[in-house]
Amino acid sequence: MEMVEEENLPVAEGLDAPEESPYLRRQKSVPVRRGRISRRLRLALFVIAVLVPVGLAGYGLAIFALTSSYFVLTSPEDIVVTGNHVVAREEVLGALGIPLTRNPQRGTNIFRMSLDLRRRGVETLPWVRSASVTRILPHGLLVNITERVPVAYANVGGRVSLIDEDGMFLEKPDNGAFDFPVLYGLENLPSLDERRARLALFMEFMRQLGTEAPRAGWVISEVYLADPEDLKALLIHGQQTVQVHFGQKDFLQRFRNLLALLPEIQKTNDKLDSVDLRYRNQIIVDPAAPAQPADHATSANREPKE
Repeated sequence: MEMVEEENLPVAEGLDAPEESPYLRRQKSVPVRRGRISRRLRLALFVIAVLVPVGLAGYGLAIFALTSSYFVLTSPEDIVVTGNHVVAREEVLGALGIPLTRNPQRGTNIFRMSLDLRRRGVETLPWVRSASVTRILPHGLLVNITERVPVAYANVGGRVSLIDEDGMFLEKPDNGAFDFPVLYGLENLPSLDERRARLALFMEFMRQLGTEAPRAGWVISEVYLADPEDLKALLIHGQQTVQVHFGQKDFLQRFRNLLALLPEIQKTNDKLDSVDLRYRNQIIVDPAAPAQPADHATSANREPKE
């Protein structure tokens, strides 16, 4: 029998030859599974080759730092103190509470001490407002101090001391010279916050008049803060002393009003005891009392009444 090749067979009419699809399907990729053993092996090698040596080295360094005499404070020269002007260096060293025996066996390792504890010890000093303590390698400490800044003298119970804007009373240092008004009326305040509020009133008063008053020839000698709504100041101009009620605001404008009206006031009042500037468009004048007989005379520098 004769074989006929398929390609030579005639195609029946009406039937089309199969066309090749324009969209070719992508053969599904077969995922290659990586062995979990190799991944775990790599992790183990990383731990053994990197982390273990680093950990051992760190542990060795820590033991060396904590036990070596190379990092031990032994003398006062190992401690650097900065920022102190009033506070003596010896006071700071004492407040740190570190034994400095010059013996490495009895010294203090800088990595074994609490820097925060040493800082708090320094901040117990009255003149220290804040402090910081940092290590200096290999065996040193740096103590940086911010001292309190006094703003006035304060008369509390007949005893005069300095006071800063935080309301902290300070002993006058032997090496300090200050020219401040004396504050009254702070001793009976119920809390430190109230004292700070009165001091804030005084600071604003000085901000406005601290330059203007001396320029006009007046000295602010005393300031009374007992009444939070009426700041009173004892002003001195040559031989003239007058107590002025300023209230609690507009201090500079009220002082300028006083300067403008004072010549007219003095025409009818040769000497003044007090002047009240708290009222708008008017000044209340209290003339000085007439001089007493010699055997009952009061001091020319008597304390003004509140």
